[in-house]
Amino acid sequence: MHPVRILLTQHVPVNEHPEQMQEWYHRALKELENKVKRYTPLICEKKKPVPLKQYTPKIVKVLEFGRKQGGSKKEQERKQLIQTHKRELKGAIREIRKDNQFLARMQLSEIMERDSARKRKVKELLGSLATQEGEWKAMKRKKGKN
Repeated sequence: MHPVRILLTQHVPVNEHPEQMQEWYHRALKELENKVKRYTPLICEKKKPVPLKQYTPKIVKVLEFGRKQGGSKKEQERKQLIQTHKRELKGAIREIRKDNQFLARMQLSEIMERDSARKRKVKELLGSLATQEGEWKAMKRKKGKN
């Protein structure tokens, strides 16, 4: 509140204001002086720099018959779980692809069936129209002869 106190004491001409305003002014100054507490400004904590990765090789003992030795059981279990997860994920992806292909084939066969049914109906309609036209022309000729 120090900047407010400076503003009130130095930049506000109090004598020109009415008595009620002067009274409020003096009361506000007293309140500011009574509650003088110095607070330290907030400062962000310094962050530790991120250390660079050390690329040192991990030395693992190899037995005579080629199996690697070393590492805890937890690490081995974790690696095994990761491998089984990857295997199952690949299998699931394969199944999803098969399902999608099957659905696409079924949709295509339904579309083809609808198209063939529509073509068959159109042929039947055109055939019946042709026979009707033929009959009508025949009737027209008979009337012309009579």
